[in-house]
Amino acid sequence: MILVLVGFMGCGKSTVARGLAELSGAPLVDLDHRVCELAGAESVAEIFATRGEEEFRKLERQAIDSLASLEEAIVATGGGAPCVGDNMERLMALGTTIYLKMTPRALRDRLLRVRVVRPKIVGMGPEELLEYVTRLLAEREPYYSRARVVVDCDGIPSRVIVSRLKYLLKKRP
Repeated sequence: MILVLVGFMGCGKSTVARGLAELSGAPLVDLDHRVCELAGAESVAEIFATRGEEEFRKLERQAIDSLASLEEAIVATGGGAPCVGDNMERLMALGTTIYLKMTPRALRDRLLRVRVVRPKIVGMGPEELLEYVTRLLAEREPYYSRARVVVDCDGIPSRVIVSRLKYLLKKRP
């Protein structure tokens, strides 16, 4: 059983994936961490700064392809991973895809509160960030919405999302 979480940056993919991995005992795979390992880099921000987004996306594709050998995992993807080339098809072929869906305003509010360095939004004010999230989410929504399971996450704590998704853990071959 492989569960693959997709959604916009800040929607809670990593937190929900950790919770599901703890419940199931399945290994947790953070796709961004796997990309950093492939690149020999400390962070996604470092890869963007030194190699650029195009190289990051190539490494991300390699990281996705490396998951094909896994029989069991909970995978947290980066926000853009499903939206490049045929990555969403590749992720869907791995197992059950889950879209953690949030509105642009909820995403903006969460991104303003979180202290994680996100290379694409550093230095943006609240209105600029809302415009950016709204525009980019509109572009990405057609990819995300192809996920087998869609969970509306606005205003819902990650622990509740994990609890709601527990049923997927029982669907083992």
